[in-house]
Amino acid sequence: MKRHHRPAPERFTDRWQAGQVLGAALEPLVADIPPEHRIVLGLARGGVVVAVEVAAQLRSALDAIVVRKIGSPFQPELAIGAVGPGNVRIFNRSLIAELGIPDPALVEMTRTVERAREQLDHDLRGGRPAPDLARKLAILVDDGLATGASMRAALAFAQRDAASVIVAVPTAAPDVVAAFDAQGIRILSLIAPSGFGSVGSWYDRFDEVSSDEVRAVLGKDAHP
Repeated sequence: MKRHHRPAPERFTDRWQAGQVLGAALEPLVADIPPEHRIVLGLARGGVVVAVEVAAQLRSALDAIVVRKIGSPFQPELAIGAVGPGNVRIFNRSLIAELGIPDPALVEMTRTVERAREQLDHDLRGGRPAPDLARKLAILVDDGLATGASMRAALAFAQRDAASVIVAVPTAAPDVVAAFDAQGIRILSLIAPSGFGSVGSWYDRFDEVSSDEVRAVLGKDAHP
């Protein structure tokens, strides 16, 4: 499925502004689906801030989906997999083999990340059950995609029950967008530059998002 192209700024002021632009770009793509049949799921933490504005623009329900990447023991920022709600586990088997990570180590790393994910989910969502996605369009929102590992975990969860799924991000590495396209995943990325670098390099302000901020926006469902 081809990626949809919409006009976008060359970069974003912050996550709030990125969410406003992303929501406007999504509006015509979901116009045939009633708002009550749509749900916007922001990947915690940073994606939730973007998702607040998207949900407001689309007049749709908002919730957070907590996924955590499994970092390489040699380079923690390099994702070798990710975990999500509902016991979702995603692994980059070729990278794991290339790095020579033995199975026992991978099992222990995965368990550690799963415990951290469960704790963060409880902290952010207050122990609420996972959102009901049955017969709904799930719009998965993050502040950007570098490797796509976390988004793949979110996809694996959403695709279990949702009627359809759209991945929507302000910016993404072009190879990740191409890989999602090739797998038939509907993806909207406003900026997918050849010299991607990192997600934060496409924002003027890209401060770390705190758990308190996520709890606040989920509680108010509005701009602070």
